[in-house]
Order: sequence, then structure tokens, then C-alpha cells
Amino acid sequence: MTKAVLFAASFLALAGGSSAFAAPQGIALSGATPDLKTLQLDSPHVYDYTFAVAPTDWRIASGVWEMTNRWSCSPGWSWFGGRSDETAAVWNKRKLMGDQSAQVYFAFKMGLSGVPNWPEYPSDAAVTICGDGKNLGTGYTFIAGAYDNSCSILLRNGVEVARSTKPEAILPRLTDGNPGNDAMHRRWWFARLEKEGNKVTAYLDEKPIVTYQDPKTIEGGQTAIWTYNNGLMLARVQLYFEREQKASFVPQNPVRQVAAPAPKAPAAKVTRVAKR
Repeated sequence: MTKAVLFAASFLALAGGSSAFAAPQGIALSGATPDLKTLQLDSPHVYDYTFAVAPTDWRIASGVWEMTNRWSCSPGWSWFGGRSDETAAVWNKRKLMGDQSAQVYFAFKMGLSGVPNWPEYPSDAAVTICGDGKNLGTGYTFIAGAYDNSCSILLRNGVEVARSTKPEAILPRLTDGNPGNDAMHRRWWFARLEKEGNKVTAYLDEKPIVTYQDPKTIEGGQTAIWTYNNGLMLARVQLYFEREQKASFVPQNPVRQVAAPAPKAPAAKVTRVAKR
């Protein structure tokens, strides 16, 4: 008989963070060993989106978001993506509190550079956590390729608190020629924005880019993915969190309660007497 498989770990350990609340616990098996390839690990502290089904956990704030092709030269390959000549933003509806990590696998949509012979223009790939669900100037925001791809920055409530111009913080450039298909045209990037305690750290392709110690930590909020004057393709988004604040349902137009009418007294029985 196969025993149930249990795995307990802190959400930051699952997220691949540098530290965790507690060490992961082991896996115990007895009896016949199951086929590990068929097992699925679930956690109440993780939301994992591959956009294989309708993205009902997400709300479009601006731009066009849909299943769309990444490459105009090969339109058969499609992912969930957003685009706009201004801001294209999508918010996750769930309010995540405490320590958390947002992980985004993204690429840039072809054909939106506005420059001949530039298939893509890598810039302004942004992830926001702890936002208010409406304003992108709230919460913590990591922008890869900010300011015309001259740096990557971290914002707190819309104010820059950290910046990096080191090579790993810069996306591929096209000003000196095409960097090659593998460096840009076929490439997927991996961004991670993480808050642990009062420390906020952003990573790009597993390399730490910027970090910030916040004296007045934002406790939590919603996650957004967005860009400006560009197009983003999303292959996968993972949200790891300490706890979730469930939203209470409030009807937009509450139904007015109407008192039921009082029951009527039964009619008196009338006895008819026949006349002689």
C-alpha cells in the first residue's frame, strides 16, 4: 500500500528565495513507490499560471491582452500577451500579504519596435507587487530595461529607490547591431521580485539586480505585469505568498429587502339556509 506523500516547506523555499522561514521537511514513502513523474505538488501559498485556460484571476487595466503570436514571421506560436503604444497592464485579482515573490517568464512581442530592421525592442518590462490593484504607482515595482534600456530600477510607490547599470541589468541592445536570435529574438527572460521582511530584491535571470531596505514596509497588495509602448509575452507567472487576504463580496447594487405581506385571516364560513 502506498503511503500519502507530504511535503511541507516555507513559500520562499518553494520560490527559490535566498532564505526561508523554516527548513523544508522531507518526503516519506512506504510500500510500493509511486511513479514520481505522475505526482503533482500543490501548495496553499502558491498560484501558478501558464495561461492554458482562461485567465480569470487577472484583470486587464489597459492595452490589449489576449492570446497572440510572438513572432510575426512564424505566427503559429502564441502565448498570452499585452501590447499598447502607451501602457499595457494586467492586474492579478488576489491580494497577497506578508512576504511574497512574483516570478515572471516573459519575452517581447515582435513587430512593435517602430524601427525598420529591429524585430523587437527590449525595454520597460515591469512587475509590481503590493499594489492597490488600480494605480501602477503603488507598491514595489521592478522595471527591467528602464529609461530606454539604460538601466533597471526599483520603485516604491512610484519613487525610485534603487538603480543598476551593471551589464546584467541591461537588456540586449540593437544600436550596435543585431545581437543574434538566441540573445533576443528567441529568448525568454526570467524576472523575480521578492519581499522578505523589510528587504525587497529584484532578480533578472537569477542574478540580483537591485535591493532595498524599506523602513516602512508595505504589508501587501496585488500584483501587476506591465510595459509601456511595447508588447510583452507571458509564458508563466508564479506568485508565492505568506498569506492571502480574501476579498469580501459587496454587490454593486444591493437588493432592497422588502417585507413579506402579513397573512390574511381566513374568510368566515357562511351557511346558507334554503327558503321554504
